[in-house]
Amino acid sequence: MTATQASSARPGAPGLPLPPLVACPGLACVACGSPAGCQRLHRAAWAWAHLQPRPVGCPGLLIPSVDLVYLVHLQPAYRHARHYLGFAERSGLPKRLREHATSDHQGARLLRVALAAGGDFELTRLWVGSRKLERQLKQRKATPRLLCPVCPNPIRQADGQQVPALLSGTA
Repeated sequence: MTATQASSARPGAPGLPLPPLVACPGLACVACGSPAGCQRLHRAAWAWAHLQPRPVGCPGLLIPSVDLVYLVHLQPAYRHARHYLGFAERSGLPKRLREHATSDHQGARLLRVALAAGGDFELTRLWVGSRKLERQLKQRKATPRLLCPVCPNPIRQADGQQVPALLSGTA
C-alpha cells in the first residue's frame, strides 16, 4: 500500500484530503505492532501516525527510539538541487523537519534558502538506519533521484523492479 493509498483509506473529515503518510519500513508502533509512518500536519509540523486506522485495543501510537534516514523533495527545485538527504536521531524526525522549516540556524542551509526563495519541501521516503547508511547514500551522487517516489525514474518505470539493496536502505 502506498502512502497516498494509506492516507485515503484513513477516516477523516469529508471533503478534506488528508496529507500523505510516508511509510517507514521496519518502524512499527510499540503498543500494537502495526506499521507506522510520518505525516505532515501543516507547513512546519509533522507527526508520527499509524499507516492504517489505529487497531482496536491500541492505546495510542508509540514509536521506538531508532535512528532514521530521510529524503525530502524540493518543490520547485532550488537551482540544481531537487532533494535533501538527512539523518534524525532517536525518532526525532518531526522535530528535525520542524527545524528545517522554521530555524535560522538548526536546519539545513539548502532547505532554508529554498524556503526563503518561496519553495517548499515534502518528505518522500524514510529508512531505519544510521549515519553510515546516510553517508553511503550520499556518496552515490544520483541516489536521491533514483529513490524519490515523486520524481520520474526511467529505470524504475521501465521494468517495475525495485532499486538495488543498498539504495533501498535494506543493506
